[in-house]
Amino acid sequence: MTYTAVVAYPNEPDTKFDIDYYLQSHMPLVAKLWGPVGLKSWKVAKYDSDITGASPKYLITATLVWESEEAGTAAVKSESAPTIFGDIPNFTNVQPITLAGSVIGSQEIA
Repeated sequence: MTYTAVVAYPNEPDTKFDIDYYLQSHMPLVAKLWGPVGLKSWKVAKYDSDITGASPKYLITATLVWESEEAGTAAVKSESAPTIFGDIPNFTNVQPITLAGSVIGSQEIA
């Protein structure tokens, strides 16, 4: 069973976020350091509005998919974790909110 972590960056009035750095430096760093310990994939979404057209509560989310809960848990406790978490100030001035859990259902729509 795969394990997913969603890292959400709040959209606050003073939020600064360097999306180019995030996509070109931070996420490749995450893949390089955590790929060998079970990270299967990642994707990033940017929100301009919520479904009603209002300002979104979160600006950016990253979804990380792990081969197992054990792999995800081990990665965030690994020696490489401080490098990844220490890189956050290089692209934003807000602290992310993280949600993690097992995938219990999904469907691909053709």
